Amino acid sequence: MGHREQQPNEVEQLYLEALKYDFRGDVYNAVKVCKRIIRLEPDWSAPFSFLSLFYKYRNEWRTSMHYSQKAVENNPFDEAAWQNLGIAATALQKWELARIAWNRLGFQFEKRDQAIQMNLGLIPVRINPSTNPEIIWATRIDTARAVIESIPQPASDRRFKDIILVDGDHKGYRIAKNKKLPVYDELQLLKFSPHRTFVTLLQTSCPEEVNVLDKLCFKAGLGFDNWSKANRIFVNRLDEKLPEYFDEEFIENFDRESYLVAIAALKKQEVMKVLKAWRVITLKRFTQVKCFVR
Repeated sequence: MGHREQQPNEVEQLYLEALKYDFRGDVYNAVKVCKRIIRLEPDWSAPFSFLSLFYKYRNEWRTSMHYSQKAVENNPFDEAAWQNLGIAATALQKWELARIAWNRLGFQFEKRDQAIQMNLGLIPVRINPSTNPEIIWATRIDTARAVIESIPQPASDRRFKDIILVDGDHKGYRIAKNKKLPVYDELQLLKFSPHRTFVTLLQTSCPEEVNVLDKLCFKAGLGFDNWSKANRIFVNRLDEKLPEYFDEEFIENFDRESYLVAIAALKKQEVMKVLKAWRVITLKRFTQVKCFVR
């Protein structure tokens, strides 16, 4: 039972104490107090839900799943715990349990032990949120997984078409085509992509000619990203807005009359083929083709 008519004062005070510890960043004592509350009152969902969230952000999925299950057993209406349970079950590939959790949040997935494969559209995701945050685009394939569609910078240790685990709560917003879109944090890399990242400079000042290469890459099934956009290169690290990280290695020799672009491919031959086609069409040059291998 999740809603009690009366809580012992001791338990109430202990939970407030745990929240204060958490607010101050003292996670050790916050967790310690919550576990003490559980021993005193094992039928209260709040401390279980707190611990499920704590272990989610540590990527300790079995522990997070355990506390999420305890939380929803005590309070079937705890949506945050159901969400944490769905994310933890997805990370552990316990697909039937994940489907049960998502269905409690309003979905209608069939009961089966199989991964959910959908196309829920593009979302902005902040990868490496606690180290080198970079906002990329990803296609959400279920309620907790997404496939990277941008080409992350090499320092991110992420690639085009990586499958990542995404948090259910957004951490801010991004404006794209006059629409305000929620930005979600990556929780964990689930599956590596075999794609490699290639970077080159296009000797042109014409954005339409850059779009030509974008279209050529799309037709060839390659990833493409224009890394020359000012909002991705120059970031005020002190700004309160969501940061986007850019590897300074690329900025040092950046020519303002050129476009710095990235292409994702399995082999360099694929990249050279589209670049040569672009050169024939535009009569412009490309230089410094560089490959980054994770």
